[in-house]
Amino acid sequence: MIEYSNIIRYDDISFREYLNLNGRSHSSLKNNINGVKEAITITENIRIGSLVDGILTDKKAVDYSDELYPYAKSLAFEIKNFFGDHICVLKSQVSYTGEISCSEFSMTVKGRLDFLLEDIATLDIKITKSKAIDTLIEYMGYENQLWHYSKLAKTPKAYLIIYSIPLKKVIVKSVDVSSNTNFFWENKIIDFGIVEENHVND
Repeated sequence: MIEYSNIIRYDDISFREYLNLNGRSHSSLKNNINGVKEAITITENIRIGSLVDGILTDKKAVDYSDELYPYAKSLAFEIKNFFGDHICVLKSQVSYTGEISCSEFSMTVKGRLDFLLEDIATLDIKITKSKAIDTLIEYMGYENQLWHYSKLAKTPKAYLIIYSIPLKKVIVKSVDVSSNTNFFWENKIIDFGIVEENHVND
């Protein structure tokens, strides 16, 4: 079982400030294989996704000079239409740090939510050129990411809001976050965590 503690919430901080927070994120752990962090190539898909994310949640972080901005704006419009007036009750870009522990190991972690419906649900926006949504979710580890976010935000529900470009529609996937066990995070705590002080002399 994984336990979360010492959770601190940060509202209204920039993405750069978030990156400077202490702790390991899901993306940094996912791309870390045998202690070596894989280099991430900034593809066109990543640029589009970042632009859409910024347009919807943090306009100060948007590069309006990017040639992909008009296209990303049109995708963001589709997602905003999907939410309708409900988008007004969502808190965007909420960041967290905390400690997670499993057995005798612990690790400092962090996470940044796209949207938070206070005390109810964590929501994360994804843009994809894939039609195989379930395969995409498994391959990218999105369920592990949302599980982590929901534990930091203490929400009983979590949803992936995925816009499929070829399908031209928004797809909503509910993520089961009820369990206190997650094999991805258990393995990462053991791989990168430290032995807690009360277990050092056991």
